[in-house]
Amino acid sequence: MTRRLMRRAGTGKFALLWTVSLLFALSDRGSGDTFGGHLAAALSNQYYTVFAVLPICLLIFGGLMEDDPEPVILRHGTYFRYFFRKWLSECVLAVPLWAGQLAALALSGIGLPAGGWVRRTDVLRLLAGIFPGPAGAAVCGAIHLLLGYWLIALLTLWLGHFLPRAGAVGTLAGLYVLTVFQMKLPILSRPPLVYLTGLSHWVLMLHNLTEPWRFPLTLAVTAIFVAVALISTKFFWRRKRLPSGKRPRGLGAYYRRALFSGKNVLFSLGLTVILVGWTWLRLGKITSGRDWTISLMAGPGTGRFYLPGMLSQLVSQMLPLWPLAALVSEAVGGRSVMLAVRLSRKRELTQALLGTALAWLALWLGLTLCALLLPPLLAGREPDMVLLLTSLALRGLDLALQFLLLMLFMALTGSVAAGFIFLTAAHLMCALPLPYWPVGLSGLARFYMTGGNVSVGAAASELVICCAVLSLWLRFRGSKFLFERCGGKI
Repeated sequence: MTRRLMRRAGTGKFALLWTVSLLFALSDRGSGDTFGGHLAAALSNQYYTVFAVLPICLLIFGGLMEDDPEPVILRHGTYFRYFFRKWLSECVLAVPLWAGQLAALALSGIGLPAGGWVRRTDVLRLLAGIFPGPAGAAVCGAIHLLLGYWLIALLTLWLGHFLPRAGAVGTLAGLYVLTVFQMKLPILSRPPLVYLTGLSHWVLMLHNLTEPWRFPLTLAVTAIFVAVALISTKFFWRRKRLPSGKRPRGLGAYYRRALFSGKNVLFSLGLTVILVGWTWLRLGKITSGRDWTISLMAGPGTGRFYLPGMLSQLVSQMLPLWPLAALVSEAVGGRSVMLAVRLSRKRELTQALLGTALAWLALWLGLTLCALLLPPLLAGREPDMVLLLTSLALRGLDLALQFLLLMLFMALTGSVAAGFIFLTAAHLMCALPLPYWPVGLSGLARFYMTGGNVSVGAAASELVICCAVLSLWLRFRGSKFLFERCGGKI
């Protein structure tokens, strides 16, 4: 099995890690350093470990995490025996990866004299207070790195069995992102969130030495993880929970399955992360939860053309409607003509679409809530819950109004493009001095940055009335226009 896994992994990724290790160690070589101190410093450098070692390691073991076909598994007698042997094979596979990495680091130190601690950085001072010489620190760091490779191999195999490949890859990517953020966000370096940054604690010995409680915590969490992984693969492999209750039926369930696809959900998550990152970079530093909420939900205001705010509003309020528009276009297209004929009323189709749109907007509100809550908490700031919930309610009403306007233009013109052109023009109308222009009314700049002459209660009432009027028209009159057109065209 080890030879087969080696062929699947390929030698290119191994060579990549060895080359990166050699180049990094050469760039970090100090003129007055010793050979042992150079190795200890390289194995304790968190930037090298997090940005070079971890991605390549996850790429290697992540490519091997899927189970083999069942005939291969059955040759081992039980799934647990197959799982355990595959893990041992990956552990053997990790040894040449690790040995070549150490050889590259040692090669970069050729010519340095032997001796004790010479270079005095913060990291080496910490190591010098624990280890009597750099050789001991280098040996312990190397052994710790190899054990980390073995644990990452177990994690990828475990996730690869119990999750679909997309879910396993997403989980590994999320754990890696938390490991990266842990370098700059102190809240991720303390319990309870420190439990989610275990990848760096497995491969980087330094992270377990900065606090007295870190090494015992890593041992405890690792022991629990190994026990859970082995027990679950022995007693719960291939077992699935039976569905409870009745299986959802009807058009609403069909539309929801089509809309909440993996691609659309990943698109939503990616767009949320981009908006949060963009706002954080523009803001620089989160000084309070209130400032973060206003910055993320500001928009361009009214009576001025503020380009960054306008772009943020267009991206955050129009792109979430694109998957909905694609679904509506398909639902009212030619392939749904016979379905419409079989239904007693075309209103049932419209009602199913509106219910599906409501569920999609609820997903976006949940993602927006996370975007409003998590960054202030990570920065150690307390969110302004009143302002947060107010802005969230306004954003939900605003998105609902824009979706209804999109369906209105589809009913009148039969084209999704016309609806998006109108929405773009409606957003650009915010540059005019129209405080209560309904499209984009959830932008907090209208309330707190451009004179504050807009009442939150009046804005919410206006959005509710507009949504109610459009919903009633679509339900009782718009269905006829919507399904008698040629269908949406994107």
